[in-house]
Amino acid sequence: MPFPRSRWLTPERGSRRRNAFNQLVAVAAVFGVGAGGWGLWLEARDQFDRSASRDRIAKACAGLVDPDQVLDLNGGTTKARAGTGANDSIDEVGPGFMPAQCQIYRVGKPGTTYGHFLLSVWSNPSDDFAQLVSGWDDPFGMLGRPPKADVTQEADQTEVAYPLGDGRLGVYYGNAAVVKAKCTDKSGGTTSINTMTVAKYFETDPVTDADRRTLAGLARTAAVRAAKKLGCKATLPALPAEFPKPSVKLVNAKSAGGTCGWYAGYIAAKGRWRLPDRALGTPAAHAQQESCLLAVSSKEVRGMWPDLSKDEVSGNSLDDVIRLAPFWLRTESYFGDEAREVATDHFGREHRSLDPGTAGYDGEENVWWASSTCAGQPAVHTLSSDYPYDRIVQTRLQALFKAYVKDVAARRDCTDLKFPAAATFQLSKA
Repeated sequence: MPFPRSRWLTPERGSRRRNAFNQLVAVAAVFGVGAGGWGLWLEARDQFDRSASRDRIAKACAGLVDPDQVLDLNGGTTKARAGTGANDSIDEVGPGFMPAQCQIYRVGKPGTTYGHFLLSVWSNPSDDFAQLVSGWDDPFGMLGRPPKADVTQEADQTEVAYPLGDGRLGVYYGNAAVVKAKCTDKSGGTTSINTMTVAKYFETDPVTDADRRTLAGLARTAAVRAAKKLGCKATLPALPAEFPKPSVKLVNAKSAGGTCGWYAGYIAAKGRWRLPDRALGTPAAHAQQESCLLAVSSKEVRGMWPDLSKDEVSGNSLDDVIRLAPFWLRTESYFGDEAREVATDHFGREHRSLDPGTAGYDGEENVWWASSTCAGQPAVHTLSSDYPYDRIVQTRLQALFKAYVKDVAARRDCTDLKFPAAATFQLSKA
């Protein structure tokens, strides 16, 4: 017999085989009860952990988000904690509390935590959340590039902002969502509250379509609750029924649409020459910002290289350009509140404001800007380029930028267009 027989557990049945069978059934039952008890204890512990985590999230984020939805991101967790930094929690929402943020970490094995969720809240204007543009900001990222990769095939997932529905609610990225709530305060003035939710695990785990929808919902809820706590009324559009998956893959520029449709039309009419053969845009809408990323494929770089002068390549080798310094251009536009806080991203120096109603060129950052008034609101439009590609295509940049701004003006009911002077497009070779 497998175990000593006990009449209390298994009464005598008249045969060894039957007694052995009964003992096995009894032992299995005992283990089943034990396992069930262990399972119930684990479940109770998880519920306790989840309840405590919910409280931590609610406190750290000042009640602006649903803790259960935060916990359910990235496959779900029952254990989370708030960041311990001075700026990782939001104090009670009231006048003057913005900008603020709360950061939530996923708790793993004892002593380990992982990035999970970030909520930021601010009002316009905000130096902390200015719209920064630069020709030195490589949209393709340098880390992890294989030696022979065609690096302009795909951009970083945070490069283009997709509109939430028709754009009035806000925008979303591969790993984040931004919602704007315009509301009337107690004094009768109009202000805006912005909320951004970020999946902090995006560098190690994929952000699913369901998670992106959750992030957008969390951002919308936070905007509504923040407005209410500040005593102003905000009516926001509902979340859209569909969330197209943000694409990071550039397409043939000839077939580009949406916010890059203007470029497809431009090269069809004027020819492409040395200009980009790839494009990455988003659906055209009425969001507070839009962009179009243009880039040159490795094949095209190799084809144009023999015709470039030493001054034009500025000491770069073909291998440098293919692997480390791809050729690209980017157009961006900002509308309303966002247009009032556009600046060039001077590393280590004061940002240079690109004010509505002005136009010009920042030579240190390789950025041209124009301005207009769209549907009664200010707008700022920019063209950024890396170096030395801006020198290689400089004879076409002015016409290219004008074509872009005029397309935006037609789509967004813009008037009072102001462009940079022609002389700003006459660049030195080195």
